Amino acid sequence: MTSPTTRSLTYLRRLGFVADVCERWLPHVNRRRDLLGFADLVAVHARDRVIMLIQVTTAGHVSHRLGKAKARPELLAWLKAGGAFEVHGWERRGDAWTCRCVGVRPDDLGDVLLAAPRHRRRRRGSRQGEFSFA
Repeated sequence: MTSPTTRSLTYLRRLGFVADVCERWLPHVNRRRDLLGFADLVAVHARDRVIMLIQVTTAGHVSHRLGKAKARPELLAWLKAGGAFEVHGWERRGDAWTCRCVGVRPDDLGDVLLAAPRHRRRRRGSRQGEFSFA
């Protein structure tokens, strides 16, 4: 059985894209890190002049991955810079694998915070749970 990532790479290459994996394995914490926090693959189509990031998952998790990606301010910056983004959800129907491809446009994001608010520093001596018995 092949992974959803392998199936998406094959699918994109058949469409004429040059595609590769862009998520990283971080061995010191035993986790994977997506590019910009939301992309597993990067694909480029020279003729159509498309540069696309793709999040790959199973069909049952497409809405979760869309929500996760839409919450990232990096996605809005990527889309406004002219990049494309899709989520590929794979499921088996009979003997064949089918892909549910969902694209995201900048209009779909609404108001996304591009810069996080600054953290306020606590004043000295004001720790939570600190008691005085004087």
